[in-house]
Amino acid sequence: MARKHGRDVRLVHPAHTTMDCAHCMTRAKHALPLGERTYTCTTCGAVSPRDKNSARVMLIRAGLCPAGTEGVRPPEPLARVAA
Repeated sequence: MARKHGRDVRLVHPAHTTMDCAHCMTRAKHALPLGERTYTCTTCGAVSPRDKNSARVMLIRAGLCPAGTEGVRPPEPLARVAA
C-alpha cells in the first residue's frame, strides 16, 4: 500500500519508546503506568504527552527529524481526474 501511494515505510522496534526521552534519548529507570499520560524526563526535565513523546522517539529511531512535525500530515497524492 505504501508503494502504491508513494509513501516511505520504515520499521521501528517499539520497545522502550514510552521510556525514552525524545529530547535527550535517556531511558527512564521504570516503566510509566498506563494511567500516567504525561512523560517527564528526570535527566533533562522535558515534559510532553506520553504518546507524543513515544511518536517522536519512533521518528528519531527511523532516522527522521521530528522538528516541525506537530500537526503536519504527509502530502496527499494528487487525485486522478477522469478525462
